[in-house]
Amino acid sequence: MKAPNRFAVVHGFFVLFALALIARAAKVQVAEGSTWAARGKRQQYFAAATAAPRGDILDASGNTLVESRELTRVAVALPEVRDTALVLKALHRARLDATLVRAAIARRRRWIDLPGLYSQADIASLSKLNGIHLTPVLQRVYAQSGGIRQIVGSLDGAGNPRDGLELALDTILRGDSGKVSLARDKNGRPLDTPDAWTDEPRAGSTVVLTINNTLQEICERELGIAVDSLGADGGDIVVMNPHSGEILALASNRVGHTSFSNTAVTEPFEPGSTLKPFVAAAVLESGRAKPADVVDTHNGKLELDGRTINDTHKMPRLSLADVIRFSSNIGIVEFGQRLSPREKFETYRNLGFGMPVGVPLPAESPGTLREPRQWSKQTSASILMGYEIAVTPLQLVTAYSAIANGGELLEPHIVKEVRALDGKVVYRAEPRPIRRVMSGEVARTVRDMLLAVVQEGTATKADLQNFDVAGKSGTARRTSENSGYTKGNYTASFVGLFPGNDPQYVVLVKLDSPKGNHYGGGDIAAPVTRIVLRAALAARDAALDRDDLASSERISDSSAEDHGKSASQTNTSRRTAANDPTDHVDPSSFDPSNNLGPDAASEGTRSFVVDLPATPKTAAIAITPRAVPDVGRLPLREAVRVLHAAGFKVRIVRSLTSGTLPSAGTVAPPGTLVQLNRPLE
Repeated sequence: MKAPNRFAVVHGFFVLFALALIARAAKVQVAEGSTWAARGKRQQYFAAATAAPRGDILDASGNTLVESRELTRVAVALPEVRDTALVLKALHRARLDATLVRAAIARRRRWIDLPGLYSQADIASLSKLNGIHLTPVLQRVYAQSGGIRQIVGSLDGAGNPRDGLELALDTILRGDSGKVSLARDKNGRPLDTPDAWTDEPRAGSTVVLTINNTLQEICERELGIAVDSLGADGGDIVVMNPHSGEILALASNRVGHTSFSNTAVTEPFEPGSTLKPFVAAAVLESGRAKPADVVDTHNGKLELDGRTINDTHKMPRLSLADVIRFSSNIGIVEFGQRLSPREKFETYRNLGFGMPVGVPLPAESPGTLREPRQWSKQTSASILMGYEIAVTPLQLVTAYSAIANGGELLEPHIVKEVRALDGKVVYRAEPRPIRRVMSGEVARTVRDMLLAVVQEGTATKADLQNFDVAGKSGTARRTSENSGYTKGNYTASFVGLFPGNDPQYVVLVKLDSPKGNHYGGGDIAAPVTRIVLRAALAARDAALDRDDLASSERISDSSAEDHGKSASQTNTSRRTAANDPTDHVDPSSFDPSNNLGPDAASEGTRSFVVDLPATPKTAAIAITPRAVPDVGRLPLREAVRVLHAAGFKVRIVRSLTSGTLPSAGTVAPPGTLVQLNRPLE
């Protein structure tokens, strides 16, 4: 057999090899084409998740409290820099710290992240320079107010909510994240592509709060001044609209604590005498007493169940109305004994004590309200005086709102609206009655008792010159850890209804462990309430209905004064005959802001509302212009206090000069925004 030709074998081998290549290429390009194309795309392109901007948070007037802004992080890749001097000059011109870049060059570092975040406008000139890398970052920007931060909460470094409304409403605020497709160059650096977005991010919804920013600032300022002036451990102020359940202000202050928790919601306290009006309402509602019914108050000392109950104002007998007016412990115990333990428990439970009110704020405390089977033999009397029960400031304000609105317990709320990205309102809060806790007639009767407390009882320092204020003070002993009640350690509180005859506000002021000779709620918490109300009246927007206020203003013409004088004389003779307890009350006013005016502590006369035969024509509230005070040489805090006391709003601006704009002496209406210039330090 003839041997195969060598050339034929070689040619045959090449033919087979070519056929194999063609078959393999066909398999890769046809049969496996989509698989290899996908693998190549994964190597060349990558998808990155992009967080959506969180929704804004606004106050009730539409002012922005929290918003998301796109800022930029700046980095320098030194090997890519072609002209170092040009880059350093551009960084200096954009007000970035170029010294870090010089230090990196000296140390031969290849990459440096410049600290801080910058707006697009600030670093626009850097975007075209070689070696400058700009990375967009979504930054949450908050209002400067510390109290607002306590309400809205905050985010951690990764953009996750930590507390406050940011945490409670995260699903509403966070929006929908997007995905972006980027290409890589040969060094793995990302490049923009024409079809970058696979899923565009969708911003979160906007949340509108019931908080009034102006009123919130007033409460925070006055609370801070009161805590500092009294050496208190802290305090809270809560303001609510009793007809809608809207929380208008929620201010908390704790000395030495930087936590963002809002103690008006998280820290319950024993309310003391501020619970007495609810006991009065219960005996009135059950028909077991009338306002004029009188009980024996044992000249201010009563032995009961192995304990001694004392009254500050020692009286032999008091009516139910006078028990509230002069805050008699013995009197409220005597009237309260007409209720069974179960009725006492149900009275407080129906007011919402012992359970959360349901606002979307984390760590809300339910307070403490034990069932009668857990009571000791002394609890039945203690709970009538506001002890052995703990409530949060928000719970107490909610309960007082039932007295103010005619007997309905409303669910408090802090979220007014939720708006979608297109501006459509997807949620709007409405007044939501929980239950009726007293009849309208009983509510009016108790409100009249609270008017008497401020007009001629234990809280006269809350009284205003032109408007009636109703309210009740409380002074409760505080406990220390493992040592029971501590001598000289008190919680001073006052809950006020303003105006007293048709309330628009329910205001609670609470101060913890005040130092000094004055520690009673009527002595220190009531004046702070008065200051808050006066500042709110002077403000341009503090959630007050000015038309309704005009109809609630006290009559001050000469004939009304003459008529009121005779009424005053009648009341004086009646009180003198009864050995008036207010004779022993220190008349000096505690005024931490010096905002009560020179006549506040030394008023010798008292205004009265007198029913005239004819209905007077409603007059608008007069807004009297006043001169801007000269505060140029005063310390910052004192200057702010003086301007607020004069009825002006204040904005602090750091500048090269000091003074105000408008300048001192300029006549302007109350509520005008005054710019307070302070030199840069």
